[in-house]
Amino acid sequence: MPDKPSLFNWSLKKLLLTIPEAFEQSKVKVVYTFLILSIVKLLIIVSIIYENELNIHFKSSIIFLIIYFILYKILLINKKYTIPIAHVMVWMGLIMVFSILFVFAKAINIMALQFIFMIILSSFYLLGRTYGIVYSIFGVAPVLTYMFIGNNLDLSELASNKLASPAYEITVFLNFLTIIIAHYLYHEASAKNILEKESLNARLILAVEEANLAAQSKSDFLSTMSHELRTPLNSVIGMAELLREESNSPDQEENLKILNFSAASLHTLINDILDFNKLGSEKLYLEAIGVNLYTLLHDICSGLRLQAKERGLQLNLEVDDEIKKSIVCTDPTRISQIIYNLAGNAIKFTAEGSVTIRLNVISSDSELINIRFSVIDTGIGINGEQQDAIFEPFVQASTSTTRNYGGTGLGLAIVKRLLALFHSTIKLESSEGKGARFWFDIAFKIDKEPVNSGLDIKGNTYDIKDLKILVVEDNPINSLLLKKIFLKWNNTPDFTKDGFEALDKYDTNHYDIILMDVHMPLLDGYETSRRIRNLPDAVKSSVPIIALTASVSSNLSEKIREAGMDDHLSKPYNSKELFAKLLEYKNKIHKNA
Repeated sequence: MPDKPSLFNWSLKKLLLTIPEAFEQSKVKVVYTFLILSIVKLLIIVSIIYENELNIHFKSSIIFLIIYFILYKILLINKKYTIPIAHVMVWMGLIMVFSILFVFAKAINIMALQFIFMIILSSFYLLGRTYGIVYSIFGVAPVLTYMFIGNNLDLSELASNKLASPAYEITVFLNFLTIIIAHYLYHEASAKNILEKESLNARLILAVEEANLAAQSKSDFLSTMSHELRTPLNSVIGMAELLREESNSPDQEENLKILNFSAASLHTLINDILDFNKLGSEKLYLEAIGVNLYTLLHDICSGLRLQAKERGLQLNLEVDDEIKKSIVCTDPTRISQIIYNLAGNAIKFTAEGSVTIRLNVISSDSELINIRFSVIDTGIGINGEQQDAIFEPFVQASTSTTRNYGGTGLGLAIVKRLLALFHSTIKLESSEGKGARFWFDIAFKIDKEPVNSGLDIKGNTYDIKDLKILVVEDNPINSLLLKKIFLKWNNTPDFTKDGFEALDKYDTNHYDIILMDVHMPLLDGYETSRRIRNLPDAVKSSVPIIALTASVSSNLSEKIREAGMDDHLSKPYNSKELFAKLLEYKNKIHKNA
């Protein structure tokens, strides 16, 4: 930044170096131009009227000359004096208008109109709208006054000789020159400002494009990482479940429970990080699926009960009877995620006592049912000062909380953002050392379509021997896992490693359902599905296709629909989810048969 001009500065250029903005520079230039040309005019006038012995003009001109010279010197000291000097110049212009009309010319002449025009121009441009309006009224007022009552005024005592020629003509010329230069400087500043804005817009567009590329790169990276993390995790969770079901040793079963729980915890952490990213970019949307909330919450509690038992806690589920009988349209994955986060936190921060998940009906009619979800614990509680902060990402109640209990601090932030998708908010009642109660309300649309809401999948009900299934999966471990799972269900699917093999196999065989991995070499699941949908055989082209994917792409559901797939399961999925999905399509096939 250049040094500020000193008291002895006489250079306009040095002053302008301290002003980076084009419009501010132009204001200084306009004031500088007015002052210089005013000084020139007054010097000419003084020299001419001195020869003609017009004492009244001479004295007033000398006074104005001294004032303008002082203003000129003050202007070059610091830019902050520009506006005060502009005010002084406007008032001097108003004095000139009154003098011309009522003292010197005693008529509305061209010079009076020039000064009025300069007053309006400088007040609006230099001082802003409010002063522009006020000073414009003051500038026009003497003209209107003279027009209506000027001829009736006795101005004989003020009579004086007119400004001698050529002083009058030179002043008129310089006034026009002042107006032209002021407009030129304003246009120059305006054009420069527009060019700067265009340059900034071009840079902004480039920055937006770079930001979009960076966001897309991040999305692609997360999608790839999700696939690479979830694919082996799918095998770990699936194999642990199989081994637990086949185990006859209590010790081995306990070890497998620990393995399964650790894998599930890792899965939750991966989901939290990836979903938080999607929530931040506002690319997460809710599904609308018929769900029995009691069944959903019962399954969630079954998954959390081991965690509670290990800490010596009682996990309770309390649900109103009306909710147990109702099927609602909602996104079960997001409801599960909210409850898992709230209940998981409650279990983590409770050393003794209980954790209760409670669902109560607030109101209901034939279309909607409004339900309050509450998660209540007898844990460490949260003091009032921290109750807002804990809903921010990566924040926990205190550093000791992080040290003693671990965690990323993402759970409650995700709950808050997920509930916003349901048009709801999380509420909290708590005090330190006395537990906590989190609750929220959601109004659900009642699903009136008949659904199979109570799958009893115990023992021999795991039987889909009459379904002919094609599995398209490039990961050999996942294929092995699926073979073992289907074997328990009395089913032997056909397996292929990529889309080309799948199309060849499908060309010569009939299948009821295709399980399609999305990411595969050679020909991926999307393109394979499109080719199946374009087959000339109406029966073959309409086979149900269920996508199996570890991707977290923000437009995954849209891409799946565009490819012609009917449904999808996200890896890692458990065997119950897979069986329920297959059973759903089996019932549809039999219904349409």
